[in-house]
Amino acid sequence: MLPGDAASKRVGAPALPRTWTCGLVSLTFVGAYSLANHWTHQRGAVGRGVFDWERAIPFVEWTIVPYLSIVAFFAASFFIGQGRDEQVRHVARLLLALALSVVCYAAFPLRFMFERPQTHGAIGWMFALLSAVDLPYNRAPSLHISVLVILWMRFAPLLGTAWRWALHGWFGAIGVSVLTTYQHHVIDVPAGLAVAALCIAVTARRHAAADQPRASRARILACTYAPCGTCSRSAMRHITWRSWSLKWPSA
Repeated sequence: MLPGDAASKRVGAPALPRTWTCGLVSLTFVGAYSLANHWTHQRGAVGRGVFDWERAIPFVEWTIVPYLSIVAFFAASFFIGQGRDEQVRHVARLLLALALSVVCYAAFPLRFMFERPQTHGAIGWMFALLSAVDLPYNRAPSLHISVLVILWMRFAPLLGTAWRWALHGWFGAIGVSVLTTYQHHVIDVPAGLAVAALCIAVTARRHAAADQPRASRARILACTYAPCGTCSRSAMRHITWRSWSLKWPSA
């Protein structure tokens, strides 16, 4: 057997393991997410976590399309790329994001407070499907946002310039849709971003010598964020009105 053949067998890891990985991770997500949602539904003390000005955010019914499209990207993410290490890292990020989110749902239960307007036709069917599988309790952090960022990191490096910009546009629409479909309140978004950033940082690959300039830039960026988070945390001591809203940006 030629070395190239052996490499292709290792890299192309057959569809079956990828299919099993996709199925197992998907079932884990559905099971853990649903249990957390139903458990919070049965609890007595559930917080609000919403600003009055959020009522100005419009309900845009067609954004349910990009909102639900994340399911297709989620499934496809297990079948792209060739490196086994990247595949393992991707799965680790998803499961870590799920675990952190479920812990937050249990520790800080919140409920979505706005009434969603009635919808009809195909759009109405999509919202009905969403309502059938999702109660309005898994709030902060937004797992939708966390998974979106992780998928962004998975797909973007594999695409050419034009397709990458198209991905940015569509993923940006998915990010906005968590608010315009009345699934999440504003505070859930930075919370989801924080969870995604933590998952990516924890599972990041060690930098090789050739990557040292990039690592140096990352350290500079970290040194910029650190004092910002510290200042935000310090401001909580002097702001009594809903100072909890500064916790996630601080994190």
